[in-house]
Amino acid sequence: MKKYAFALIFLLLSLNFVSAEKTILIDKYHDTDNWWGDPEGTGRYLFQELSSMGFKNKVSTEPFSDSSLKGSDIVVLWNINNPLEESEINALMKFVENGGSLLVLGSHEHDMIDTTRDSLNSLLGHFGIRIMKNGTDDPTNRQGCSCTPIIHNLAKHPINEGIESIILYKPASLEIKGNAIAIARGDNDTFALGSEPLGGENIVIVAVSEKGSGKVAVIGSSFIFDNGKIGDKNNKQFAKNLFAWLGDTPEGSFPSWALYLGMLAIIIAAYILYLKRKSSKKQDLI
Repeated sequence: MKKYAFALIFLLLSLNFVSAEKTILIDKYHDTDNWWGDPEGTGRYLFQELSSMGFKNKVSTEPFSDSSLKGSDIVVLWNINNPLEESEINALMKFVENGGSLLVLGSHEHDMIDTTRDSLNSLLGHFGIRIMKNGTDDPTNRQGCSCTPIIHNLAKHPINEGIESIILYKPASLEIKGNAIAIARGDNDTFALGSEPLGGENIVIVAVSEKGSGKVAVIGSSFIFDNGKIGDKNNKQFAKNLFAWLGDTPEGSFPSWALYLGMLAIIIAAYILYLKRKSSKKQDLI
């Protein structure tokens, strides 16, 4: 029986290693105006949900580099207002190509300066996605004020499982090519105004791309997972599906700490049983 206890201990250590929690790196360095990704502020409700799924997060206050990205599984760029440097773009490209995931939450034309958008597009262009210079609205599918379109034209994709609609504030539309795919689009009367006007189903609101084992997702608006919007429509479930896809973590799976505790309980039970049997054998000998 003792050897089984040791086998269970070895299994526990192995399981804890392979099922380690996925780490989300939240960029603060490039967001000096309004830190949208603050896990204690604007993004609090989002990261509470992700924590229950087994994700943990850390905040980056330095430029992206191989060393600053080390140990991260998902990088979040949430409506940044300072452009990426060329070295940072190269580091992020390498990060994705080596199996990391990247989520970019953009914004409409008047909320993002050209140099920042251009730097993001220099990065995203390698994955077939470009943030356009416009802002989207829908006259018939909106909630409350104008420029808050409800998007229900959703492609079949794991991120959209169980999702009927999402709502965003004035999202920029996205241009896609190559392997990139649109998973959320406008409908017949959706329109985007600005330097690059567009209309109908040509408007892409959410796009994803895969390169090797790495994944990229881009959403045209920063107003979807913040505290004010995450509870609207299916935004919360959409966020959970999205991060599960980015982290290759099926939604509803146990976080590593739960697996650890479960295995620990099994080991304790097995050891108690071993002691009881050992005691019983001694009694038989007496």
